[in-house]
Amino acid sequence: MSLNLVDRAEPMFPSPAPKRRGRPPGATAQVVRDPRSLGVHHFAFVRASLYGVDLREAFMRYLAWSETTTDLRYIQNRRDALLKNIIEAGRHLDATLAIDAKITHLLDLLRSDAPGPSAVKLPTLQEWVESEGMDPDAWSEAELIAEYKAAFGLDNADAIDAAVGFKDPVAERVRALNHLATLLAVTPAARDRLESWFARSTAKCLRNVGVLTLGDLVNFINLYGYRWHARVAGFGVQRASQVVAWLRMQYEHLNLLISDSVNEPKSRRTLRQQITAGKPLGPEALGRLSLLTSIPESGLSQFGQGTRVQFGLQQMQSSDQLAGNSGAFRSHMANTLGADNDLQAVNAWLGRYQEKPATQRSYRKEVERFMLWCAQELKKPLSSVTAPDCQRYRAFLQAVPASWMQSMPVARTDVLWRAFRRQPSAASQKQALVILQTLFGGLLDAGYLVANPMRSLMKSFDLPPSRMDIRRSFTEAEWAHVLQCLDQVGVGPERLRLKCILELLVTSGIRLDELAKARYGQLRQESLPDLPQTWVLTVTGKRNKTREVPLNPDVVHLLALHAGEFLQEDKNCTDADSLPLIRTLHPSVPQWGRALEEVNGVPAGAVVASATSNTLGTALSAAGIYAVLKRFFAQAAKTARDSGLDPDRFMKASTHWMRHTFVRQALVDGVPIEVVSELAGHASIDTTSIYSTQELARKIKAVQGMRRRVLVQER
Repeated sequence: MSLNLVDRAEPMFPSPAPKRRGRPPGATAQVVRDPRSLGVHHFAFVRASLYGVDLREAFMRYLAWSETTTDLRYIQNRRDALLKNIIEAGRHLDATLAIDAKITHLLDLLRSDAPGPSAVKLPTLQEWVESEGMDPDAWSEAELIAEYKAAFGLDNADAIDAAVGFKDPVAERVRALNHLATLLAVTPAARDRLESWFARSTAKCLRNVGVLTLGDLVNFINLYGYRWHARVAGFGVQRASQVVAWLRMQYEHLNLLISDSVNEPKSRRTLRQQITAGKPLGPEALGRLSLLTSIPESGLSQFGQGTRVQFGLQQMQSSDQLAGNSGAFRSHMANTLGADNDLQAVNAWLGRYQEKPATQRSYRKEVERFMLWCAQELKKPLSSVTAPDCQRYRAFLQAVPASWMQSMPVARTDVLWRAFRRQPSAASQKQALVILQTLFGGLLDAGYLVANPMRSLMKSFDLPPSRMDIRRSFTEAEWAHVLQCLDQVGVGPERLRLKCILELLVTSGIRLDELAKARYGQLRQESLPDLPQTWVLTVTGKRNKTREVPLNPDVVHLLALHAGEFLQEDKNCTDADSLPLIRTLHPSVPQWGRALEEVNGVPAGAVVASATSNTLGTALSAAGIYAVLKRFFAQAAKTARDSGLDPDRFMKASTHWMRHTFVRQALVDGVPIEVVSELAGHASIDTTSIYSTQELARKIKAVQGMRRRVLVQER
């Protein structure tokens, strides 16, 4: 019996939020530090104005990247203010210089806007001869030149010396400005603190994310790429573009390159590169292509085509030393995997877990790390690894070098990709070694290897056992704060869906993936003796284990209200049982792709961003549910301190905290531990017992009740 969709509430769609007026955030924010901090770009702008370059053109070339307007009146005032600042800075410097190094005369040149004496413009020899009416044929060329010099005093040494005073005033002022630039202009360095170059508001925003120096800033931008500014509170697109423009102008001083990944989203760049790859290849590219085609595709498909992992494994396969065809522990007999080298054997072994994609993904990650480590650090194939080598890998996991880590998730095709995101915890280290133990055991059983080098390592394994951190759950006070923050969310479909997610997770204990896959067809009503009718949700969890979870009537009512938002869309649905419990409220986020046909002047085949689906009410993915809760918990963290709570705990909270909270609350409310274990889908009741605090409470009370025996305190 499925949930009755007929009695659902009428759809509720809030009116669109009014568009915010004014410029976007960051459009008017000051980016560059106070203009009295003179850089080479300031001198370049003033120099161009002295040469007579159009002011607006000079401004656009040298200063527009850091300003908020291009109004000509502002540009003129900016130019005058900069010249005044240069003269003022020169005056302060001049006061500290020795008598023979004074620059007073240069400052006087820059102070005066009056034109200097005009230089005498002499006519050419031909013009003078014509003006004098002289017959060129009656005079020799030497005689004409001599008469010309005599007429203008060019053969008079005193006159020539006097002519030196007739100098171009523009050239003189530019010369003065250039000399002052060598004394006053400051060039940036990677180690400079942000406050030296950026306005206080800009530097403060960047300090809040741990960026302190110009070098830190370049690394931060390159790390997060196109949307780097979204991770900096108070930063808009306008301010971010100005910062990037300034850093690129200073490349020759900083010697730090801004990556091209900042220019466009990774998805678009990847697609464009794939399209570009379809063009004719040069001889070198064809050589690389021949190397790729010489390797069996099946040997690399498990690890993703075009990835850095594939490239590393490709190099291994193309090397007799690393491929493992003649590994030290290779069996000389046929093997059941049908493998001729290590990569084929590993892929065949991973194929056993095809029906368990999560397990296969976890195993592949650890195996590829180990194989890349063998190739790079040991210079040997997997089939030649010894027990001491395994000890070395264990030590490697305990302190992974920084060169192997990349803290941000990047595409496996990206040059920044690394095998590790962070230093593995003790539990992660143990899991990695257990997986490798399983791998070697599988290859040994299949007849591919004659020994398992991990066996001796595992016998002496002393890493701490894996244990869940039950502190990753909400206390009663924290949950009360969550409900209080929920009441402050504006009424509408978003709030209703958020309430459904929170209530369903905290009252049922189902996993994130189970909630994303839940459908109305999995709901039914049960009528048991001496019990009211109850809605029961059937879910399939880990290890394909199916369990039945009773739902609170209030939660079922919330689900019905949430479903009521999509009455019109659901009328065309022929199978109501396939409708998801948690649904999308908006069209999908636009994704980069190739246009299939010409639309609005955009030709077919062009790279465009378009929504993959304009249909509302489709299943909200596990990632979508996770993102909804993370955003909500981040908002709750902002007011947590006002309630006497730790904001950091709310920032760390996730969907799995809801599951931990359910188990702890159920045990506190007296639900039998075996029932809680079944509701949560734990593989063993021992897992559920971790949440029980009764034993710890008994120990605390016993210690507090002991009589304290201490020495008599000295007076």
